Amino acid sequence: AGMIALQRQYGSVCIKMENGRKSIVMHTVNSGQPRQRARRNQPSPPVEVENIPLSQSTVSLKIDCDFRDRTDKAYFYYSLDSETWTKIGSVLQMAYTLPHFMGYRFGLFNYATETAGGFVDFDYYRISDEITGSAALTVHTDRTTETVTHATDRPRW
Repeated sequence: AGMIALQRQYGSVCIKMENGRKSIVMHTVNSGQPRQRARRNQPSPPVEVENIPLSQSTVSLKIDCDFRDRTDKAYFYYSLDSETWTKIGSVLQMAYTLPHFMGYRFGLFNYATETAGGFVDFDYYRISDEITGSAALTVHTDRTTETVTHATDRPRW
């Protein structure tokens, strides 16, 4: 379960559960793919860039995107206390490609890899016009959209 910056080239920061152990993971898929794969229009497989063991049940995830002067970079972070942010993985150089010409989409995800079922509880999803980096996130309610999402088998509203 995690957050994603999605286009043909994408990056995600997520919580992975494998063999009963949790970890914080950053994945990326870059279009620097072999020509044979590109000709067949097959995407590159995701690469696990960094994997950090996790012992607690609650973690905050963040993606900072810099679009100034066509920089187009996404930076991935996690926090164990929602105050101190730690960079994880590599910088995603975002590129606008024709197969997904609408630009980058941002979202939350959860999926099972072995058996159907399970859930994740997202407490909030904030969008801000400030790049905060590893600093604490300050939420300005006049410029921020905040939604509450609960990913379970049925809605909680």
